[in-house]
Amino acid sequence: MFGDLPPQAIAGFLSATVAAIAALLVFLQWRERHLRQDDVLKWAHEVIRTEQTLYLVLFLGDSVFDKPTARSMLAKIAVDTSVLVEQGRMFFRNTPHPTYGANRHPAYRGNRPMLLDPIVVAHQIACQWDGAADEEKERMILVAEDCVRSFVSMAQREVGRSRTAHAASMIKGEGQSLDTLLGKVNPERLAALKASARLSL
Repeated sequence: MFGDLPPQAIAGFLSATVAAIAALLVFLQWRERHLRQDDVLKWAHEVIRTEQTLYLVLFLGDSVFDKPTARSMLAKIAVDTSVLVEQGRMFFRNTPHPTYGANRHPAYRGNRPMLLDPIVVAHQIACQWDGAADEEKERMILVAEDCVRSFVSMAQREVGRSRTAHAASMIKGEGQSLDTLLGKVNPERLAALKASARLSL
């Protein structure tokens, strides 16, 4: 193959080939990790949207949603959360256990990852809400809120950025409330808003 090439040239060629293969393998591993992270991030966004929707539907209740609309939304959430749990199993495998779930399909053997627990609970709430007593519903609202916060905290550790792109994004928030911000509204801006509203009539 190498003919009459000197040993130094052959060694150089082999070194370059090995280096190229190693670089390719590193790139492929990086790309696989990057694609997986993107997929997990998209999945996590959908989980947060679904869980937060559940919490808001329950918390706001009749003040915002009529019963047919709320019931329809809860039915959709029940389906979506079930699907999201199954999708989550693609990214996060059960913890092996010598006996628990030994007769199940391979993906369901062992203990379910903690990251999936809030989604399972959200699914149970959506399914059981209509038949629950009033006091139980009050508890469900708080559990639904905890589910969102628990999942966001775990997902942030999994796919959240450890550093921001700009230092200003890391500045401590002031914790302002709506009431505080309403009190700071410039009267001139408010007058201009009212004037523009009159002109549009």
